[in-house]
Amino acid sequence: MEISTKEWNAYIESMKSALAENEGWQEELNVCLELAEEAKNGNEDALLDLAVYKMDHGIDFEESVSFAEEKADQNDVYALTQLGFLYCTGVYNPFDDSKKSLIDINDIKNEEKSTSYFEKAAELGGVRAMATLVNHTWVYGRNQDSDDSDDSVQLTAEDFTKAEKLALKAIGIYENQKEKCDISDSIIANLMGWLSDLYESKNPLSPIYSHEKAEYWKNRSDKLFQKLKESDEESKQ
Repeated sequence: MEISTKEWNAYIESMKSALAENEGWQEELNVCLELAEEAKNGNEDALLDLAVYKMDHGIDFEESVSFAEEKADQNDVYALTQLGFLYCTGVYNPFDDSKKSLIDINDIKNEEKSTSYFEKAAELGGVRAMATLVNHTWVYGRNQDSDDSDDSVQLTAEDFTKAEKLALKAIGIYENQKEKCDISDSIIANLMGWLSDLYESKNPLSPIYSHEKAEYWKNRSDKLFQKLKESDEESKQ
């Protein structure tokens, strides 16, 4: 994959120009410059990180997506997960609004692509992908439990059981193989909360309803959030 292209250099120059009005761009610029330098030096992880960054910002788009797909075909969990996000959240470039047209997130085919990438990553042990799939079920479940339910998406019994299994598997990896967990403690705490809500869902199709389990995971979530809060306060002292 080519690194210092015309599009990439133009993006870097845009960040440098933005510094005049917003110093906050300095950190982003430093990250990009360091990433590109490491990639030039042959760092394979940096090369993939750079491809993903470019892909997400619509820079050298076709080449960047192709590189990520090549890694995904090699069962790279990070590449699979990032492709999953690409097809469900789209492209964002703060200096070129036209880039968002590169991916239509309302296209059902892109939604299916996103899900397939997340599912493959989850099968390979990607905790971020597992959490994302659980979150999707949680979002739809919350909508259907409210007066503003979206009839265009209807959860099935299988959706609930799959989300339950994925959540428990992700939490198990976090607790027993934390070195393999690719998400933060706070997201795990959120995941416990989503699992609690799924157990509490009154959807008549849900085979996993359990008030006791809902209370258990709510308490686990609250305790982890409290622990993280206390740790953060201690680090500031």
